[in-house]
Amino acid sequence: MRLSMAVLLVLACMLTACESTGRSGSSIKDSIKTRSIERERLHDAAAIKAAYDKAGDDADDVILLFLNACLLVEEDKEAGNRAIAYLSRKNDQWEDKDGPTGVKLSQMAGEGWKRISADPAIIRSYCGGEGADFKMSEPEVVKLSIKDTQKINADSYKFFLWSKGKDNASPVTIRRDGGHWYIDEWSTLQGGVTPG
Repeated sequence: MRLSMAVLLVLACMLTACESTGRSGSSIKDSIKTRSIERERLHDAAAIKAAYDKAGDDADDVILLFLNACLLVEEDKEAGNRAIAYLSRKNDQWEDKDGPTGVKLSQMAGEGWKRISADPAIIRSYCGGEGADFKMSEPEVVKLSIKDTQKINADSYKFFLWSKGKDNASPVTIRRDGGHWYIDEWSTLQGGVTPG
């Protein structure tokens, strides 16, 4: 009898917490321990390329640089395209000899770039942005909250990133080739977000 009363009490507390947030699951999301990473924001594709060439063996830095490249799309769509391409898998790249990174996104990979170009709040929601338009409180810092990092194999990991506009963390897959990590799959970052 005591056990069932305790279970009912816990369920009642969880239901009350969810109702008070206005969004199902928000209180659970807030209670999950995350790790946070951040880096100074860069504002051009050549700077992102140089930072990646220097720190591409650090998986955390590659994730931060990739989100930085996605943020760049809001300032300069074409430069953002080139920076995203440089940190992406080879199949998503087309040669761009005159560009700042030497590559641009392939037509298929460019669909994701179009989605985040159409709604810049999507990427800001992953980088510390809050409020109705997910304005970043510290615009010169790229901040990420990571729910979990799962090892797929020796050369592949999945990072689960929190967005202020989604109830569940979004997985991003990275792979290593020749000592450098690159973004292999990021479609979950391209979906819509809802202001809290």
